[in-house]
Amino acid sequence: MEQLTIVGKPVTRVDAEEKVTGEAVYGYDLVLPKMLYGKTVFSARPHAKITRINTEKARRYPGVVAVITGADAPWTHGESIKDKPFLAQGKVRYIGEPVAAVAAEDEDAAQAAAALVEVEYEDLPAYFSPEDACKPGAVAIHEDFAGYRKADFIVSGPMPNVCEHFKLRTGDVERGWKEADLVLAERYSVPTIQHAAMEPHSAHAQVDPESGRVTIWVANDAPFRALHEIAEALGVANEKIRLINPLQGGGFGSKGGLKVEPIAVALAYHTKGRPVRVKFNRQETFISTLVRHECIVEIKSGVKKDGTLVARQMALYWGGGAYAEKSPTVCIRGSLPAPGPYRIPHVKVDGYAVYTNKPVSGAFRGYGIPQGAWACEQHMDEIAKRLGMDAVDLRLKNIFVDGDLAYWGEQLHSVGLKETLIKATQAIEWGKKQPGARPTVKRGKGFACISKPTRTPTMSRAGVLVNGKGEISVLAGTVEIGQGCSTILSQVAAEELKVPLERIRMAPLDTDVIPFDASTTSSRSTYHMGNAVRRAAIDVREKLAEMACPMLEAKKPDLAFADGKVFLKDQPQMALPIGEVVRRKLGNEGIVRGDGSYTYEIGKDLDLETGHSDHASAFYMYATQAAEVEVDEETGRVRLLRMAAAHDVGMAINPLNCAGQIEGGLAMGIGSALHEHLVVDDQGRVRNPSFLDYHLATSLDVPKLIPIIVECAEPEGPYGAKGLGEPGLAPTPAAIGNAVADALGMRIYDLPLSPERVYWEIQQKKKKTAA
Repeated sequence: MEQLTIVGKPVTRVDAEEKVTGEAVYGYDLVLPKMLYGKTVFSARPHAKITRINTEKARRYPGVVAVITGADAPWTHGESIKDKPFLAQGKVRYIGEPVAAVAAEDEDAAQAAAALVEVEYEDLPAYFSPEDACKPGAVAIHEDFAGYRKADFIVSGPMPNVCEHFKLRTGDVERGWKEADLVLAERYSVPTIQHAAMEPHSAHAQVDPESGRVTIWVANDAPFRALHEIAEALGVANEKIRLINPLQGGGFGSKGGLKVEPIAVALAYHTKGRPVRVKFNRQETFISTLVRHECIVEIKSGVKKDGTLVARQMALYWGGGAYAEKSPTVCIRGSLPAPGPYRIPHVKVDGYAVYTNKPVSGAFRGYGIPQGAWACEQHMDEIAKRLGMDAVDLRLKNIFVDGDLAYWGEQLHSVGLKETLIKATQAIEWGKKQPGARPTVKRGKGFACISKPTRTPTMSRAGVLVNGKGEISVLAGTVEIGQGCSTILSQVAAEELKVPLERIRMAPLDTDVIPFDASTTSSRSTYHMGNAVRRAAIDVREKLAEMACPMLEAKKPDLAFADGKVFLKDQPQMALPIGEVVRRKLGNEGIVRGDGSYTYEIGKDLDLETGHSDHASAFYMYATQAAEVEVDEETGRVRLLRMAAAHDVGMAINPLNCAGQIEGGLAMGIGSALHEHLVVDDQGRVRNPSFLDYHLATSLDVPKLIPIIVECAEPEGPYGAKGLGEPGLAPTPAAIGNAVADALGMRIYDLPLSPERVYWEIQQKKKKTAA
């Protein structure tokens, strides 16, 4: 490979200055001319028929322009399953479901009018856990499920309220149990948590009265997917919808799909061409947008005395909430690798995405991997304990390496997992025991390994433009959600065009202008869009070289690029700035454009009966994280002392950005391990819908962090790069859980590891010991 000049360097983020100075304008900040203000009326019942809605008082309130209900917005939407109305139609399925909406001249008037909308209900049976919702005889939460439009991969479950049943079948687990020397079965659980992005949700919408074209301003992480979903719901051509993406203040999966957008669009159809803004406050964001799936995991394994894994069976019950959203794909992508990154000849997995009467669950950083890892990686430590085997040695005996055939039928390559395991455990001095600060404080160490696929197959397209001033614009549909994609893609374009990084500009994201991209999800952007931008940059470079040939009286093979110039290889002084090349050929206003696209052509969907695919993912991400903790037996408090995180990134296009992603993921994972739990009571009401009662990790919780970059190059990736964004938090809770178990000599099976839970588990252990 040609020596790299910008790729691989820890350059400062290109968007750093505008963000730290406050110049950046986020979706929540946006104010449009003649804008109206929208407010939403939310359901107060978890599952009920709507018997009456009275909007007359609200309509008469001064300043009110429009009041709408489901009758005024007769549309439904959904990515995998088209089951969710813009506003509730005939019934509600969770507390917080949008029932009506108001648009007014100012926010106070809209809020006051919304409070005047009267809704009467007739209650129906409600279910608040996936296990209860799918028991025989449970009432259907979606009685019209059979008639919904569904994606081809949807497999309806054998039990009530199951919207997706994922099956993985490899070998014969019954045979495996007979071959095993040890069979161990356990049950783990992970609670619902909130994304807690810095910026709450908002959307602006406007309908042109003449053309009927809908324009939406929203910080959505998949604008083209959202465009299609809205167009399908409204029954119009895609060309009738335009999305403009302002900056996004974090999302972690919560700002994909449609959340506030349907309410804004529905109102905009009743405001005679004036734009409408709908903003959710923090409480509304907590109860009415998206949460991470709660999950109950049953796991059973068979193993030989020497530690060889023989069989594993798992059942995962994913709490989907009131609507399908991304539950089917989280169920599939989370259940597939749940048995862990290990060679296992006999595997059986059943994943069930289950409707409940709780807030809607969907994409969350990690996309189902943290839930499976919490169970699998603690289960691995329990197996090691029962065999009297070191937990690292057990992993090394079974861990994926290059050339392995995974239990879903795919031959693996570019597997850096073993190196991550060795480096992460070395960083916390695995095997070296130290006492706690006092007798009641116990110290322990633990680690966890994961592999994660990416959404496959998907496509990314890009354009790279060079003008007469030598300025470069990159047209890419990847959304800057805080992960640093603008910097990464700028580095790729600058590398191929051999120009200073400051010459690169990322074009604003507008679906009328930007080429198609599948989504900014699944840690796919560096790989897919990085390849697309690289190809577009090479394309424009070739066009510039062709234009420069007669100007420099040379052939293309004789030319090279550096420092924003094209020159003769054997006479470097014979050079032209690339902007001058454009001006000479096309004039002062001329622009040269290169285009590129990338898709993983051989990607195949999973078989619906076996869960197998020989090319299930364009690439896999591998990581090991290790933790050292102290646990105070008198209070139950878990204090982290240090955490190491080794991640196989393929090739670090920006090592500084990679370290930041790893550290940010760790901090997020620490919160979900120690504190986070969105509490829903037995009436379906969220009890802690604000940061006053919903405890996130703070600087006091975060210990010394040791990010470790492992580079096992992916041949198809740009410069060998893979993805990184999601795995940062996936193994964290399991690593901490194993460290706590090591400290206490006992296992805690349910998250979070809050002081209360840990304390009472210790007390229960003492009672059993005394008995």
